[in-house]
Amino acid sequence: MSHLSIMVFPNPADEVARSANPSPFCVKLELYCKAASVPYDKPKLAAGDMGPTGKLPYAKFTSTDVVSDSAVIIARLIKDGFELDADLEEAQKVQARLIATMCEDKLYFTIVYFAWQVDANWPGTRAEFFSSVPCVLRGFISKQARKGLVGALRGQGMGRRPKDEVVDLGKQVIDDLSFLLGDKRNFFDTPKITTADVVVYAMLERLVFADLAVNPIGEYVKTKPTLMAFISSIAEQYFPEYHANQQKALAPSSS
Repeated sequence: MSHLSIMVFPNPADEVARSANPSPFCVKLELYCKAASVPYDKPKLAAGDMGPTGKLPYAKFTSTDVVSDSAVIIARLIKDGFELDADLEEAQKVQARLIATMCEDKLYFTIVYFAWQVDANWPGTRAEFFSSVPCVLRGFISKQARKGLVGALRGQGMGRRPKDEVVDLGKQVIDDLSFLLGDKRNFFDTPKITTADVVVYAMLERLVFADLAVNPIGEYVKTKPTLMAFISSIAEQYFPEYHANQQKALAPSSS
C-alpha cells in the first residue's frame, strides 16, 4: 500500500472546534492511521457520499479497492504491516478486544442516544451534522436521518431504555475504564498507544467535548482525573490543533 484515502465526515473548520470529527468511528480510524504511521489523505466528500454501505468512514486503498467499516479497514491495515498491538502479550490482546467491544457495543450507543434521541440535544446535533446541507433540503434530510438513527437505536435496544438507565449503563462503563486504566499513561502502559487506547479515546473525546445541552455521561467522565489525563495526552500528541481548544473548554469560566 503506497497511500490510503480515508473518507470521513469533514473535519470541523471552526477555530474553536474541540474534536477531529463528529463521528467517533472516524476519529478512531484517523487516530489509528496517525499512531501506526499510515500515509493517508482525507479527500473532500462529495455531497451525499456515504460509501458502499451508506455509512462513514470508508477507505480507498486504490480507486477500485474500497473498504467500509473502521474495524475492517484497521484489520486490512494490520495485514499490510501497520500494527499497533504487535508487542502486546496474547492475554493483553484479548483484553484489548474486550475493551474495544465494551466501548463500541455499549458506550457508543449512549453517545447516539443523547445526541440524536434526546430532544434538548437535537438542535445542536442537527447544526453539527447538517450545516453544510443546502438550507432548502436541510430540514427534510436531517429529519429523515434522525428518524433512521432513532429507529436503529430502538432496534438495538438502547433507544427503548429510560434515560436514567442509559446514564447508569454509561457510568458503569466509565467506571470500568477508569479501573482498568488505573494510574497508567495508557491501558497497557506502552510507549506507543494501542488499538484499545485508540477506541477509548475516540469514544471519550466525543462524550466530553460534544456540544450538548444535556450530557450527563460526558460530565461524569470529567470527574475521572486519570481518564481526562489520558484524553489530554493523546490529543496533545496526535490532534494538537484541537487540544488547545479542549483545554480552553475545560477551563473554569471567569466570573
